[in-house]
Amino acid sequence: MSESTLNKRLYTDLNRLKLCNKADAEVRFLCEKTPFDNDDDDDDDNMSGDAAKATEYSVIGQIFPNSEIYKIAAYRIEMKLPKTFPLVPPQVRFLTPIYHPNIEEKGDFCNDLLVKTAKWLPTTSLIDIVKIVVKHVDEPDADNPVRAALGVEYKTNRPEFDRHALEYVKKHGLSRS
Repeated sequence: MSESTLNKRLYTDLNRLKLCNKADAEVRFLCEKTPFDNDDDDDDDNMSGDAAKATEYSVIGQIFPNSEIYKIAAYRIEMKLPKTFPLVPPQVRFLTPIYHPNIEEKGDFCNDLLVKTAKWLPTTSLIDIVKIVVKHVDEPDADNPVRAALGVEYKTNRPEFDRHALEYVKKHGLSRS
């Protein structure tokens, strides 16, 4: 794929992702920053300034989980897309602290679907990535945690896990409005 084709794919994906900021969207995402933010809408092949020279692109926005504890707040995430996206999967990092067994303390989100050698498919869209992130926030995989203590707590002492998670949500979560 040429860089122009990749840019068109990324531009299309981002435009579709921006439409996910509606209450009735299948998955809600509030887009805050994209590599095209300073571009002229008539020239979708070109990225302006630093974005055109970057080795990776950054997309920042808010997700809105639906599970009992996490649904009371929004969470800011960053998707770092390599210049070869969609051939190579993005890295997803939570910028909002969250108490979760599948999210590292520094915010890195770990999931097999976002590993090139595992289950990643180049047809995966940015909306699909957001869906994966929200689904895993709502349904933690306690059998494969990146934070082992949280995985054990989730499986063996769910009321205590819920209490800790709720404390984090109240302290760090973003307003959903």
